Amino acid sequence: MATNYPSHPVFAWRPTITGTVDYDDGTDSGTIDLATDIASSYWGWSSNASNVAQSDSVQARFAALLVAALSSSTVSFVITYTWPDGTAAPPVASYAMTHSGNVNVDLTFSSADVAAQFGFDGASVTLTYLTDKAADFTDAGHWQPSCRGGYDERWDSNPNIGVTESNDGSTRKIRVWGDDLTDRPFMFPTVMVANVRADAAADASMAAAAQRDVSDPNSLLANMVSAARTPENTDDARAFRVYTAAGTYRTCYWLRKDEIQAVQSICSNKSARRIWEVSFTMRDDG
Repeated sequence: MATNYPSHPVFAWRPTITGTVDYDDGTDSGTIDLATDIASSYWGWSSNASNVAQSDSVQARFAALLVAALSSSTVSFVITYTWPDGTAAPPVASYAMTHSGNVNVDLTFSSADVAAQFGFDGASVTLTYLTDKAADFTDAGHWQPSCRGGYDERWDSNPNIGVTESNDGSTRKIRVWGDDLTDRPFMFPTVMVANVRADAAADASMAAAAQRDVSDPNSLLANMVSAARTPENTDDARAFRVYTAAGTYRTCYWLRKDEIQAVQSICSNKSARRIWEVSFTMRDDG
């Protein structure tokens, strides 16, 4: 299957969210412990068919915590994944808030790095009543190659097969253990280097070519490889969701040691070391 839509695929995982945030709407104020109340239990991207963030996403969980904390008022959020600079540019989360007091909500994250997990460039953020607040850049916990072409395929195999044959060829036996497994190879032919490595993402000219914010530490292939090397639940291989369209995903695992040991091993220079072909294979789990 060709990957002809630069907005997808999106590879998502459950990032470990750290830090705290203070909130204040003029009536209710306090602190939310993000490291405890979000932790590593929510997906960096989880969309429905309208690209609205779902309840198991980091973004929707963050909004739900704010709604619960601002208990003196009736507050609601709709968070949408948007591509304000076109689908070849990285997506950002947009927060639409209603508030029965018709007031804004001021947020102060415990550091700029904590705010960056949610796509905000700076520790102080104001969510404005009835005005959509788009994040400054991408969120933690997802990556998209943001290019056309390439492929996304599924191939079945079973490595647990034994075959024997008698000396005279009169009998043949086959023994199979377990079910078929599905490999899912991906290839993306023209990934901007600023979507691959942190040093390139921080370079003004390379970030501009990828339409990235130079302050954005998220949505890098390097981050995704690092996530694949980090077990979940002590020693479980990390689960990834591969969204091929809004609300459509399959769960995969990145199990090839030679690929997740080094980002460079899955990248091939295509143009002046600024455009790279990226190829890797995951185990598809449906």
